[in-house]
Amino acid sequence: MNFWRQKVLDYFQAPFSQITLVSDPDQLLDDEMIISNLKEKGLEIIKFQDRASFRYEYESQYKTQGQYVNFIVISKSEDLDDLPFDLWSRAQKAELRKSSLFPNLASNVVRELDTRTMDALSELSLGGNLNSERATIDFILRYVYGISYDTVYSFTDCLLLIMSWHQLQSEVPEVIKQYLIESLKHHRIADIPIQEWVTSYHEFTHYLQQEWRRFVDDEFPESHFFWDSNVRSVLGLFFLEGILSTVFIEQDSFPKVFSWGVTYDSGLQRKETLKGLQLQLEKLLSTTIDRRTWIQIAQLYGKTKCISLELQSQGNDSCFSMAMDKEIESRFEQWLAVHYGALATLTDRNAPVMVHKAVEVLRLKEQDKIALIVCDGMSFVQWAQIEQALADDFQSEVYGSYAWIPTLTSVSRQSIFSGEIPRFFYDSINTTAKEEKAWKSVWERNGVSSVNVLYERGLGQGDYERSNIAALSKSKTKIAGLVVDTIDQLTHHTIQGQLGMHAAIDIWLKQGYLQSLLRDLLDAGYDVYLTSDHGNKESKGVGRTNDGTLPETRGERVRVYRDVVLRDQAAVQYSSRQWPGTGLPDDYHVLIAQSGEAFVREGEIVVSHGGASLEEVIVPFVHIQKKDSVDVR
Repeated sequence: MNFWRQKVLDYFQAPFSQITLVSDPDQLLDDEMIISNLKEKGLEIIKFQDRASFRYEYESQYKTQGQYVNFIVISKSEDLDDLPFDLWSRAQKAELRKSSLFPNLASNVVRELDTRTMDALSELSLGGNLNSERATIDFILRYVYGISYDTVYSFTDCLLLIMSWHQLQSEVPEVIKQYLIESLKHHRIADIPIQEWVTSYHEFTHYLQQEWRRFVDDEFPESHFFWDSNVRSVLGLFFLEGILSTVFIEQDSFPKVFSWGVTYDSGLQRKETLKGLQLQLEKLLSTTIDRRTWIQIAQLYGKTKCISLELQSQGNDSCFSMAMDKEIESRFEQWLAVHYGALATLTDRNAPVMVHKAVEVLRLKEQDKIALIVCDGMSFVQWAQIEQALADDFQSEVYGSYAWIPTLTSVSRQSIFSGEIPRFFYDSINTTAKEEKAWKSVWERNGVSSVNVLYERGLGQGDYERSNIAALSKSKTKIAGLVVDTIDQLTHHTIQGQLGMHAAIDIWLKQGYLQSLLRDLLDAGYDVYLTSDHGNKESKGVGRTNDGTLPETRGERVRVYRDVVLRDQAAVQYSSRQWPGTGLPDDYHVLIAQSGEAFVREGEIVVSHGGASLEEVIVPFVHIQKKDSVDVR
């Protein structure tokens, strides 16, 4: 436990008041380790956003758990006086501030730091006079981010620095970003758009892509900065992770040190890429894994498995490490058991931590028109395949979110469109029929009239017709929620496992439906986001179960019981796991299949969802933009 987390936890010591009101404008409690620790102590967490929703959540939990539970009510406000008086008058009160955790640093800078930066700061000695803004930023740049910005003397130096900058895992505060930009501008290195490259990952990688094409077309000139060994090592990672696209060449007579950036023998090259991705996964698995690291792992895992399926479809060996697959699932299962219950209250800037926070994230974008496309059933494996098909025309900023468990459409997709945890739509948890009403209601609560909010489902089938998309034909629409259910349909009808799904999705992508929909939405002025409600998992049957109330027609990886005794009896009979029911209605008791197993005929291979595997739980959340036309000489 890092010292800053321990200092936060020190505010919450037994004996606990039944209600503790916490002023947390710096969002220190948006951390799964802290929340998990508080929950282990028996404390329930409620975030105060508005009086109506707070009162409903508090009264619901109080009536079911009553005097046996102690509550922490978290407010982002610096003043607790705006909380309901009946709570305020009898509650214990606490104020959390980042500045109190790092008093030797400038408070305005510290307040903007994310948890990963604070973790790194916790490992360092903060001696000396660092209270000024300049001294604090200089210290963080040098010793936390590893950015030696005053040693930039050449174009190559600057390129390497910005490469390192964009590889940072932390969310860098704007004040630090601007300080770096101004410092680099003083070096006056010609022909470098410092502002654009530092602030826009898209602009920087677009330049690298253009320059790489020129480099290959000019037959690898020896004077080019790409020959620098440090530049090559970082550039290779960009290609490996799919950030940059390879360039096709007719023959294999090229410098082998650049093999990652050209296409000549696709089968051999894909195998090399697969090996590189697995090395990246091994590296991540060797670190301390938090919720953000699991999203990185899910993304790399998706690319790895996608390439493996691609190789198999071409008649090659997959080269996919089953031992690593088992390790990932085992580690993820252990992590979920400790931290999943803490995720529902957390927030991030760029993507919802859990899928029900999508509306909250989109609202903060403050765009005139927003389209959220939910590709029902899309895992990071399918996203890797889709991303390849979109690469020529679209730019993707890829993040990730956690689905609700059980990973069923009626549970997790409904939480996206309602903006609620499943406990609060218990009356419709077995159907998606109320999604449109819920989608309009949640946006009305956020100040958008239902007249300007649209919901469409059943998209993705047949030939694309622009005139059939209501979001494009109804001029009043400002917020569009669109369900593309092709992947989920393929999941439930495949008879050849994920390999068959891969082939079917390839055919669907070649028909261009998704590409046309994205292009038309962007042309119509929408800010476009693509996400999923849950993923899917290829599994092997361990035998059918004939009991339980199923929320969906085919619940191969989950069974739901209204009686906990019946659920626990079934858990003894079948290979399964009892899910604790985080965020679910009180009479909704879940039994999920073990990773890689399904409640179907023994030995039968299915692709399904409902369980708690990495592929089912962590889903993409992607900001889609048009790609600038690439200037190729």
